[in-house]
Amino acid sequence: MTKKLFFLLAITSICSTSFGQRILSEQINYYAVRAPNNPFDESVKTYNVVVETPYTLTVEELNAKSLAEFEAEKANYENLVKESEVEFQERLANHDDEVKSAEARYDKEMKDFKELTLLERLALTEQGKKPQLKVPAKPVYVKPREPQYVQPNLNDHLIFDNQVLADGVELLGFEKGNDVLFVIHISKMVFQDNGGQTFYSQPTNLKVMKGTEVIDDKNFDDEFQFLTSSSSNTINLERYEKNNVNKIMKAIGQYINEEFGYIPVSSSIKIEFPKNKNREYDALENAKIKAISAYRKLKKDATSDTRARANQELEAVREVWISELAKVDYNDKKATMNKDIGKMIFFNLMRVDISLKDKVQAEETLSQMQERRIDLDLNYDEKATFTRLEEQVYKL
Repeated sequence: MTKKLFFLLAITSICSTSFGQRILSEQINYYAVRAPNNPFDESVKTYNVVVETPYTLTVEELNAKSLAEFEAEKANYENLVKESEVEFQERLANHDDEVKSAEARYDKEMKDFKELTLLERLALTEQGKKPQLKVPAKPVYVKPREPQYVQPNLNDHLIFDNQVLADGVELLGFEKGNDVLFVIHISKMVFQDNGGQTFYSQPTNLKVMKGTEVIDDKNFDDEFQFLTSSSSNTINLERYEKNNVNKIMKAIGQYINEEFGYIPVSSSIKIEFPKNKNREYDALENAKIKAISAYRKLKKDATSDTRARANQELEAVREVWISELAKVDYNDKKATMNKDIGKMIFFNLMRVDISLKDKVQAEETLSQMQERRIDLDLNYDEKATFTRLEEQVYKL
C-alpha cells in the first residue's frame, strides 16, 4: 500500500513538472510622462528662452564700488583715530567734574533723606529708593578697528545675468533650439505700504511664440499682494525683490511644463515571461528582452524622440505577444502554449497598454481577457491582479 501511494505521488509530481510552465517576472523602473495641458504640434521639437530684466548692475561694478569704499575708509583711518583720541581726552577731562557732580547730588539726597521721619526712611528703603552714590566709570580708550575689506553679499543686491536666468528654464521633453521661443519680461518690483504692512507687485509677462505667432500670453505678479507685516522702510527691499524674481522664474518654469512640457513621473512595470529552458519560448523570450530594453530607455531626461522610439519598440513587442496569444490552447494543459502562457501574455498586454495610455487598445485587451475568464481559470492572486488592472484601464 505504501509503495503504491509513493508511486502515485511520483506520477503526480512528474505530470505537474511536465505540463506546468514556470512563469517568471522582472520589475523595471522607468519614467513615464504626464501629458501637457496644451501640447505643441508634432513639428515642435526644440525651444529657446529669452529673459529681459531692468537690472543692469554687474558683479564687477559692485565689487569695484565696494573696493573704492574700502579704500576711502582706509585713507580716512588715521583721521578717524585722531578724532577718537580727541574725543577720549575730552571725556577724560570731564570725568572729574562728573564725579564731583555725582557726589554733590548724593550728599544733597542723603541730607534730605535724613530729615525724613523714621517710618518714611524705612518705607523708601523698602522701595529701593534710598539714595545711593553712583560714580561714573572712568572712560577707557578703544581704538577704532582698522578697515577690513568684506566681499559684498550678492543676495543683498539686484544682480542678474539674463542669460543665466534663461538657461535655468527647462522645458521637459524638448531640446534647445528655435522651434518655439519663450520671451519673459520682468518689471521692477513696486512696493506699497498699507497699515504698517508692505504689499508688492512685479508685473511679469510670458509670451510663447512660434515664428511670429503668439501661442500663449500670460502675466505673473501683476496685482498687489501681501509681502510682510513690516513697513517698507524697515526691510531690505533689494533682498525681497531678488527673492521674488527667483520665485517668478520658478513659477514660470512650472507653468510652461504643465502647459507644454512632458513632466517625468517615476513608474514601474512587471513583465512576465516563461522559463525558456528547452528553447520552446524563444519568441516570448525575445519579446521580454525588447520590452525591458524599451522601458530602460525611458529615463528621467529622455527626449521626446527617445520616448517615441521606445513606444514604437513596445508596439512591436505587443504584436509579438498578440501573435503568440493566438497559439494558446486553453483546454490542453499539456500544450506548450497553454492557459498559463495565455494569462501571462494577457497581463503583459494590459500592463503595457496602460503604461502607453492607449485607452482603445487597453479596452480591447481587457475585453478579450474577459471573454476568456472561464478558460483562464484565474486563481485568487490572479483575480486580484486582473481587477487592479481593470480599474486602471477604466481610468485612462
